[in-house]
Amino acid sequence: METPQERLLRYLDDAHAAEVGIEDMLRGAIARVNNVQAKTAFQQHLAVTQNQAQRLEQRLLSLGGKTSGGKGILNTIMGKVSEVLNAGHDEFDKTTQDIIKGYSTEHLEIGMYTSLKAYAEQLGDTETVALAVRAIAEEQEAADALLPLISETAKAAILGASTPA
Repeated sequence: METPQERLLRYLDDAHAAEVGIEDMLRGAIARVNNVQAKTAFQQHLAVTQNQAQRLEQRLLSLGGKTSGGKGILNTIMGKVSEVLNAGHDEFDKTTQDIIKGYSTEHLEIGMYTSLKAYAEQLGDTETVALAVRAIAEEQEAADALLPLISETAKAAILGASTPA
């Protein structure tokens, strides 16, 4: 049976694996999208995501754990979502779908970090709580930046341009 500390290490490792996988998703979106605002939002969040992965790894190591190197279930889910959403769509739809996927991912991460925060609070682990609180704020900021781009890129399709007028 898993101890509370072992569970915390697993939660941290799962979060780390998610962030590493999300780096791949963001790199793909950056390579695909032509919308300057979306590309910029993805590039900015890639830097945040890389920093989050480093913070998670440092915390995990400081608690005596190690990263598994696995990609986790979040990455598998998002990979399948991407395949379904982008199948048979044109450039405009693919850009909109990448932004929707990014927006959705931010909210999955908010949930993940909210769970980590609650668990760490119960353990009295204030350092992990602080890490989770910071990550929640970063994910919300990224989601807030992407939300208006969903409408803008969807409208761009009818205008025949990948960047809104």
